[in-house]
Amino acid sequence: MEQKIIKSKYEVIDTLYSDELQSIYICSITSGDSEEKFILGEFSDEDIKDVVKSSFLSGGSAPKSLLDSFEIDDKFYVLFPMVAGISLEEHLSKHSITLADKMLLTEELLKKFMEIEKFNPLIQYILSDLNNLSVTNRKYLSFNNLFCFDKSKLDIDLSSVIKRLGHIICCIFANSPDGDIIKDKDALPPAILPIVSKALEGSYESADKIYDDFKKTLLYTTFIGSASLDDQIRSKIKKAQKRYVIYWPRLIASLVLIAALLGGGFFLIKKAIPAIGSGKQSPNVTDKKNNAPIAEFSISINKIYSGDDVTFVDESSDPDPGDAIKSRLWTVERDGTVVLNSDGESLNYIFAEPGDYSISLVVQDTRGAGSQPCNYKLKVLEKPEVPQDSPGASDNSGDMK
Repeated sequence: MEQKIIKSKYEVIDTLYSDELQSIYICSITSGDSEEKFILGEFSDEDIKDVVKSSFLSGGSAPKSLLDSFEIDDKFYVLFPMVAGISLEEHLSKHSITLADKMLLTEELLKKFMEIEKFNPLIQYILSDLNNLSVTNRKYLSFNNLFCFDKSKLDIDLSSVIKRLGHIICCIFANSPDGDIIKDKDALPPAILPIVSKALEGSYESADKIYDDFKKTLLYTTFIGSASLDDQIRSKIKKAQKRYVIYWPRLIASLVLIAALLGGGFFLIKKAIPAIGSGKQSPNVTDKKNNAPIAEFSISINKIYSGDDVTFVDESSDPDPGDAIKSRLWTVERDGTVVLNSDGESLNYIFAEPGDYSISLVVQDTRGAGSQPCNYKLKVLEKPEVPQDSPGASDNSGDMK
């Protein structure tokens, strides 16, 4: 079978999609030994061509990844690099995603759409698809640039894009490509649920507004923000490294003092002492460092059977005087799958089925610092059957004398 060559430069390797309006190809460059592959979109419908041209040929809003665009025989073409990774749909289907990775994927998603906010809403709408987003290293997203247009849906507005973003966020936290806010309500953390609900209503003005609300959550502070666990670890490493840095002004002042003592020049001591003290912090300056709170909780019962209603009581504390616990995030997981999130002061949960469970609590103080998670693993046992009395049995205790 003869390979299709376009513009005497691009050799079609495979056809991903084709109809009377457009085609999407995987291609390579005919000249050279490079094995690099590309995505080539071919558009023949006049209305679709107008949309693509107006979106991709206006310099200010053209995608940065656009490598080439040209027109041959009344067909318009756009060329993009073929990205690595797997589609977000496949990633959600095949992997059990941690809460931290769900937060990072959501941040990546919103940042990607903030970058293309000037694009035509129709272009944004096509890109806001689980198959048009590629995942690498579990938490990084890229656009696949598979532009396939529906002739009946060329008048897409921004609210439709926002609704699609809400659906993708719901899918990420539900760990399923078929995420549904009603069916998966318990899988959505309490702070994320209202954001998804508002997005699905199309009530946000932009992806930037969604991101603003997303950054205000305790989850963001815990896993991504400046007070996140990763940043706290990095900060401690930097402080440990600074302990071994020589502070030259103090060293010089110390040498001056030693020289003065050895030489008998006591008048130099008075001059050296201020220099020594200059490196010290003034007693009037208070340390405003905010220490992270400590998450802790207790359990109402020790041995748990299926059907038991168990209460988990928050006993978290904050080491800073005058500071207090502002918000909480409880997470219940069964066999590695999140079954409940709650932001209540305490947690009541009925363990309907036996199995291995993990309870986690993260707290945030009034100054925005987040704690490390307090985790507790427990095994819920099958509830034993209570033996019933044999038929006809009666209480004969009254006959005993």
